[in-house]
Amino acid sequence: MLWVLAVGMMSSAHGQMLQGASDLNLEQSWPQEPDGWTYPVAVSVPTGEVPAQGFPVGVLLHGNGGNGFQMLNLGGNLLTDHILVAPTGYLNSWNLCGENSEAPDIAMLSDLVAQLSVFDNVDANHIRLIGSSNGAGLVNQAFIELDDPGVDAFVAIVSQMNQPQYHQGAFHRPSGVTDAPLAFCGYDEVVVPAQGRKYLSICNHNDSVVPYDGGPAVGNFFLPAEVAIHRVALQQGHVGPPVPGEPVAGTGLTAFSYLEGNVVLVRGNAGHGTSPSQTMVAAEFLSIDDVAPPPPPEFECPEDLDLDGIVGVSDVLILLGEFGCVEACGATDIDADGLVGVTDVLAMLNVFGTPCSDAPSVPTVMTDSTYAIVVDTAIVYAQGLSHEALNSDASTTMPLLLDAYVPQGAGENRPAIVVIHGGGFTGGSRSGWRPVSQAEYFASRGWVAFSIDYRVLSDIGTVPQEWADSVFSAGSDSVGLGQLAQGIAIYPAHRDAKAALRWVAAHAEDYSINMDYLTVGGGSAGAITSVGVSVTEPGDFTDELTVAQDPTLATTHLGQAYEVQTILDFWGSPTSVNLLEGVYGVDRFDPSDPPLFIAHGTADSTVVFSNGEMLQETWETHGIPHVFYPLEGAGHGPWDSTVPDENGDPQTLFELAFDFMVEQQALTVE
Repeated sequence: MLWVLAVGMMSSAHGQMLQGASDLNLEQSWPQEPDGWTYPVAVSVPTGEVPAQGFPVGVLLHGNGGNGFQMLNLGGNLLTDHILVAPTGYLNSWNLCGENSEAPDIAMLSDLVAQLSVFDNVDANHIRLIGSSNGAGLVNQAFIELDDPGVDAFVAIVSQMNQPQYHQGAFHRPSGVTDAPLAFCGYDEVVVPAQGRKYLSICNHNDSVVPYDGGPAVGNFFLPAEVAIHRVALQQGHVGPPVPGEPVAGTGLTAFSYLEGNVVLVRGNAGHGTSPSQTMVAAEFLSIDDVAPPPPPEFECPEDLDLDGIVGVSDVLILLGEFGCVEACGATDIDADGLVGVTDVLAMLNVFGTPCSDAPSVPTVMTDSTYAIVVDTAIVYAQGLSHEALNSDASTTMPLLLDAYVPQGAGENRPAIVVIHGGGFTGGSRSGWRPVSQAEYFASRGWVAFSIDYRVLSDIGTVPQEWADSVFSAGSDSVGLGQLAQGIAIYPAHRDAKAALRWVAAHAEDYSINMDYLTVGGGSAGAITSVGVSVTEPGDFTDELTVAQDPTLATTHLGQAYEVQTILDFWGSPTSVNLLEGVYGVDRFDPSDPPLFIAHGTADSTVVFSNGEMLQETWETHGIPHVFYPLEGAGHGPWDSTVPDENGDPQTLFELAFDFMVEQQALTVE
């Protein structure tokens, strides 16, 4: 009888025009309202001729405490050519996590879409969901759960995906009630969202309600906005790391665009609201054309359902979440036989634990100290000559050592960082507390870190004669003896640091390192060397001497390539590059240089603050990404300095460096 009644209702609606709220009935029942409750709804239909395919529909979802009638104002500015349908949630809220409402809002939306689809003036292929704040949270949940092919676009305004909706490598829905004390608020069922839909997230970096960078807020926990959009893009078919933001011309906005503009994050500065520019971008995003969104690219590792590069536990959970599916099963129907069943499970188990060669190979690092570290000490990475006097025939061969800090249990595909100690090129050690603390900080978060020794002044390393002549010539122009000695020591120090980098490249497989994610950093002389070895050409500080002049060059993995991706400069300078350019008449700073992190004390009397300003100006001139943190009143080596974030909370230099490396290398963060 219920089936006959439903068919009768649909038949009576067919052939009719949607004219107002009375044409819709959004009644649901649940324990709070066992006798049923009808969602109030506001409807606005454009005047004028109905398009042949009908009007597209914008379903507008209000924020917490709002109502549907208020949302018509937003929709009127955003969607002038759409039918607008704006329901009001139970207790003026939507049921996400910890709200007073336990209403079945997703069931209501599914019913609403079904009702809208039968009206002649509705374009049933272009029903789009637009929500703000709490309503955006429901849009995000609808993106996860609703698979009706007529819902073609989702716009979430000032609320990105939260952790209950995406955790443990998969999207989730609640199997029962949503309650903040429950694990992930009760979102315990893995869901594979439908593909081929458009998704726009509008967030603001100065939002004080839902933080752009993620974290706890309004009774929930949010993913960072840029992480969340990357997860959506991966699910919709993107393969690869997060994309960099690009300015939206004439708006002051930044867009992170995937899949030819079909999955987009727009970042602005409108707080917990929208600017006219953001409204304009949303209107353009929702404009109708005759070109369907491109299908997601085919992936040659079908068992890797979460696209993390390996067939693992999260893939099994996703598959089991759709076990028994017989319609529109998507990627979970691995053998494409129309059923998610035993054969699909067997296919996955057959390759369980297997890396996918064509999958994106983006390393994952951890925000917090996570991994235990094993330190391999005193590894000989090369040899170097130590002379009795500068370039004298009397010399001995000395081993050059490094320590490797290896995170245990971090898996394959590790980023690497090479730490270079300071000491004015006259002292210092790889085992000093400063380089050790830096190596331990990053190794505990997933990097393989190396702390290296190099020849300092007292080791009297081999120096090309033209280098020595140039330095001594400069000494006649009132350069102090100490600076003269440092100028001599810079050459073998850089030669050795480059040898260490080539050793790391040659042994990358031994340590499961992905050399596409290499950082070099240090303080003072270590920062000077980090800049020098990262921006100069492969043959610099190597080819100026022959193996006949320095037989130990044969131990330095000559011919092994490396490319630094980010530089960490703590109170350094461009000195070594300037020396190289002065001696050999070359230009080495150019737009292809790696992104640079600079921290420098304004009261530094050892490596004066203007050196940091010079580096900042050089990177600015060449248009290379960089950050510059002047440490007000700090002298030389202020390792425990902090810099307030936008909320006034102190961030350590290592935390700032972590954020810079993650952003510039597009690393995945957990």
